[in-house]
Amino acid sequence: MIIRKINMPYDVKPFCGFPESFADFLFQLQFNNTIDSLPENKITYKHLITEPLTLLCHALTPTALLVSETLITKPSKCVSTMYNDMRFSRNTPLKGYMYIRFREPSHEKDILGLYFDMGYDYYSYGIRIYKQTSAGMEKIRKNVIENPQPFMHELENLNQLNMRIFGDKYVKDHYPDIKNEVLKDLLNRKSFYFGRDCPINESVYNGQLLNEISSAYNGVKGLYILLKKSLYMN
Repeated sequence: MIIRKINMPYDVKPFCGFPESFADFLFQLQFNNTIDSLPENKITYKHLITEPLTLLCHALTPTALLVSETLITKPSKCVSTMYNDMRFSRNTPLKGYMYIRFREPSHEKDILGLYFDMGYDYYSYGIRIYKQTSAGMEKIRKNVIENPQPFMHELENLNQLNMRIFGDKYVKDHYPDIKNEVLKDLLNRKSFYFGRDCPINESVYNGQLLNEISSAYNGVKGLYILLKKSLYMN
């Protein structure tokens, strides 16, 4: 196995949490996100959100690469910018949320990755498949049916991580012959992601957030590998 070298900038500070005023700033941004207020808001946004979010990305990178050594981890590719797409949000120039995306390279669809999202009142982390397609879902279903035991083990492990599966389900059970409810729950999804949603709490303001996300990423490594094999190696 090729060990990928992580080139960390020498001047990167440790992640110590987000400033406590970030949530109030994002909440107030809903009412004060205008072109006129942009110069002042940009300065505050950078200090409260962009800078600590980038530090969190750097801090999570070693764990992300232990899950999948092929993940894109460059902050400029992974960390959300402060700006909304002006084609659709001309009157609200700044994002009211933030995210980190560690994604697999060289795929236009069914892009597997690890994620972290946060708004003024919540944060979330886990596994996502970006630009998910029905063809990609069929590959996953096929692998689940052919290799039920490893999937069953990893899906049951989600409860231990306080994580669960999200996504729209078919109204009708498409797999009546599958007896295991955990497998059936995944197979009957039109699309899905695995994650944990949390209200903003004290861990956001200290280093515990990093430990919490890192532990979850480590915990879903087996499931991530199964999904990666299903999508890209069959």
